[in-house]
Amino acid sequence: MKIDFIGDIHGHADELVLLIDQLGYNNSKGYFSHPEGRKVVFVGDFIDRGPKIKETLEIVKAMCDNQTANAVMGNHEYNAILFHTKKIGGGFYREHSFKEINSHYETLKQFKDFPQEWQEYIEWFKTLPLFIETEHYRVVHAYWNQSHVAFLKNNPIQWNESWFEKVTNDTNYEYQVVEDLLKGKEHKLPEGYSFHDKDGTERKQSRIKWWQQTEGVTLYGDYLINCPDDLKNNTLEYTPDEIPVDKPIFFGHYWLKEDNPTITNPNAACLDFSVAKNGHLVAYSLDTENLTIQKSLS
Repeated sequence: MKIDFIGDIHGHADELVLLIDQLGYNNSKGYFSHPEGRKVVFVGDFIDRGPKIKETLEIVKAMCDNQTANAVMGNHEYNAILFHTKKIGGGFYREHSFKEINSHYETLKQFKDFPQEWQEYIEWFKTLPLFIETEHYRVVHAYWNQSHVAFLKNNPIQWNESWFEKVTNDTNYEYQVVEDLLKGKEHKLPEGYSFHDKDGTERKQSRIKWWQQTEGVTLYGDYLINCPDDLKNNTLEYTPDEIPVDKPIFFGHYWLKEDNPTITNPNAACLDFSVAKNGHLVAYSLDTENLTIQKSLS
């Protein structure tokens, strides 16, 4: 059987329809399904940025509701939950600052006349798991960590006040679990090094390319996503994380930019190739019988 994994969509419904059509799905039943019974697994980040967020959610949710797809939560869905959840003492779990409003602007604009429908999607987001693990594959939005996954298996998410307080306090392990799985793991830069992010803020930690094969990864430039130029050729001062190798991990999140996306590690495949920045919406199809992976692009 084949499973089709699809990357971050960010409201690009036209590209999504084109891609799933290429994969052989059709909409003859009012939702997309495959004549051979294949299923899609979405890696999250359905909302924000793109021109057709509402249409994207309609497609994805209909497929999930009719068991022709599964999905994990992305950081944008998680941020939306926090943005729209009020604290008991006032305010929201994600502040309504200019920066945060701007990050959700396209979604808020497109659902302006559909507030009840948007609230229903917020509730649906809460039903999405942070990871999927089966006999043949693993799926997470940003970073697979076996200890974090084990913790959530033993401590399922409870969308109540107690849970919100834990995951929004950076001194709690729950906070670290959710941040890592949905946004990626960070490493502190060596003393004296920093970089400025897209907002001009100085950063002294960088997210890591955890999916790289550990063999041959000896330089900071090989391992850090945002690596200062004068650090790239320096030897790593720590050992890169080992990742499970018994079955492939599929994930998104990282805005990779390649005209011809490739899998650099046979055990870990990133599906986010910047469709919201004139890149590609990407799918990888896993043949669970032969354990082979085939790529498709929108």
